[in-house]
Amino acid sequence: MSTSLYLTFEKRIDDAVEQLVREQVTPWIFMKSGAPFRVKRFNGQEINYQDLDFQGTPRAVFWSRYIDPFLEALATQEIKDAVSLAKERGVDTNLLLTEIQGLLVKASTKIFAQMAEVDRGLRGGGDAKSVTLRSVETEVQRMSAFIEKHIRSEMSVWMPPPKQEKLFEDSKWIRWVIDRSSPGFSAFVSFIAKHF
Repeated sequence: MSTSLYLTFEKRIDDAVEQLVREQVTPWIFMKSGAPFRVKRFNGQEINYQDLDFQGTPRAVFWSRYIDPFLEALATQEIKDAVSLAKERGVDTNLLLTEIQGLLVKASTKIFAQMAEVDRGLRGGGDAKSVTLRSVETEVQRMSAFIEKHIRSEMSVWMPPPKQEKLFEDSKWIRWVIDRSSPGFSAFVSFIAKHF
């Protein structure tokens, strides 16, 4: 069963993927159109080519972490927003983070698959089916590991306390009553709370 925020984040991430594909992946299709080709990296640096074949440097640039910073920024922002909204709305943070992880891996897979199609189209010179589709398994695994690492980091913050700590927290009112009534008994309660 999904959290009440699942559909919200599914829509947000799907919209972000569409925008990334439209602004950062699809323009590469027109690289060989004759007009100057321009696209910006995540850091704002412009990539521009004209009258160049896709093989060689342009292809190396396309596949050498060109899209990764965009995906990493999307992942970290959505994870941060998920934690914030989960706290605000009383949703199980760890469950929502698990859902976000799945959505982000799916989004990354979709973007890399689209990049593979663009790559094949440019290498095929108008006949995409004449060349094999490039595997994106390495890129997907790399991005999945990035996402998992950040999700785990957030989840470790939101792990429920160990039973002893929970018992102590849940029974603070008992300790307060005992502290007020018997000094020797409060030492006993402290000992119990530490060792059980």
